[in-house]
Amino acid sequence: MARPTMMDILQERKSERDYLLTTNGSVWTYQTLYEEVRRRSQALKEWGIKKGYRIGLKIKDPGEFILWFLTVLVEEAVAVPINPSAPADDVQRTLDKSGSTHFFDGEHPPTALVAAPLVLKPRQRGAGVILLTSGSTGDPKPVGLSLDALWHTAGQVVQAHRLTPEDRGFSPLPLFHINALVVAVLGSLAAHSAIVIADGFHASEFWETVDRYQVTWINAVPSILMVLSQRPEGPRHPERIRFIRSASAPLPRATKERIEARFGIGVVETYGMTEAGSQITANPLPGEGGKAGSVGIPRGVEIRVVDEEGRELPRGSRGVVEIRGPGVIDPRWGPNQWARSVMHEGWYPTGDLGYLDEDGYLFLDGRSRDIINRGGEKIFPREVEEWLLRHPEVADCAVVGRPHPILGEEPVAFVVARDENALTIDGLDEWAEKGLARFKRPAAYFVVKSLPKGSTGKIARQDLRQRVREGSAW
Repeated sequence: MARPTMMDILQERKSERDYLLTTNGSVWTYQTLYEEVRRRSQALKEWGIKKGYRIGLKIKDPGEFILWFLTVLVEEAVAVPINPSAPADDVQRTLDKSGSTHFFDGEHPPTALVAAPLVLKPRQRGAGVILLTSGSTGDPKPVGLSLDALWHTAGQVVQAHRLTPEDRGFSPLPLFHINALVVAVLGSLAAHSAIVIADGFHASEFWETVDRYQVTWINAVPSILMVLSQRPEGPRHPERIRFIRSASAPLPRATKERIEARFGIGVVETYGMTEAGSQITANPLPGEGGKAGSVGIPRGVEIRVVDEEGRELPRGSRGVVEIRGPGVIDPRWGPNQWARSVMHEGWYPTGDLGYLDEDGYLFLDGRSRDIINRGGEKIFPREVEEWLLRHPEVADCAVVGRPHPILGEEPVAFVVARDENALTIDGLDEWAEKGLARFKRPAAYFVVKSLPKGSTGKIARQDLRQRVREGSAW
């Protein structure tokens, strides 16, 4: 049986149901979506766009971006989403590393970036997306995912969260990252449901938007939940909201507890990455189980934990998390040749450390590169951060290692205060002493206005380590 194309998917869903609503007032039903994409598809043909071409999309309006994104997939070309606020140098870097053949701003005909037509091997042709990894360990790498891989993961999102045509999601997350593209845009399409897209996170308008559009689930990240837990606003109809989905970064347990206690809305913690087409694991829906501190169970992907030699470890043993499945990066597709050197028999090493318990729930300790070695004692920053975040005057924090002449490394903490006048270094140290072993206690604290974070809320730990090395931590 032939695999469905994006046009097949849009055609079989034609109806008067709402699909896409943007907070600037635009609305597309599944019928108008189909008609609009068909019209735009003809325009791409007239502009000379062919199968396999890689189209850099730098489009600010979220509705326009999504329509052109789907149109590129209909043409069996490859979309390369670009941050609409990115400076020229960053845009060029993305175009170069992705091997883009064209650049498109949604207003003018696509600009050709190569003189000769792109020649691709059969395995590399077809609809898909190319994104760059965060590059926190060095130079960003291009990650290519075929439509088959994207659609597989979108289906797993639907199953994990039991999305139905009656659902209406809300996503304020950036569309140039894998989360919003797969979970919000394609996940809603797979469920034949509606999605409300904002042009960013606006704290003062968040709950008003949720109420106005009668949202039933929310696509969020921990940094958004931290802000919401500290503001006075709340939803008028929390009973309408089935769950809040948290992804893209570790969710502090204290934040989850505050949100659930204050708003009465269950938070579902998940785990994913670009190389897996977004979702890897997800906890059950609120009231259906789940385990505190876990990122959930595998969803359409195999997971194993291995030691430093690549040998699989038994349940309960800590090691490196590896993944394999239809949604995971294929080194034979698109620009993924670099992945051949790190994959073995389809297994991709995530770089995360953790363990699987006897019930198959995954628990993460953090990124292997972030582990602090203090005189032979291993310190997981997340464990220290979880405890500090329980301090009533700590709004946010991050722990990194700094060089030590004898121990090798020692942990230091960057802390954002709720009220700077109420938070003291001595008070932080006393709090750490109550809940952390001596070797895990930070050697220094730096109270800062905010933490450096990426567009999806991940802490830029490399920036913090650089501050420490340069002596500009404060």
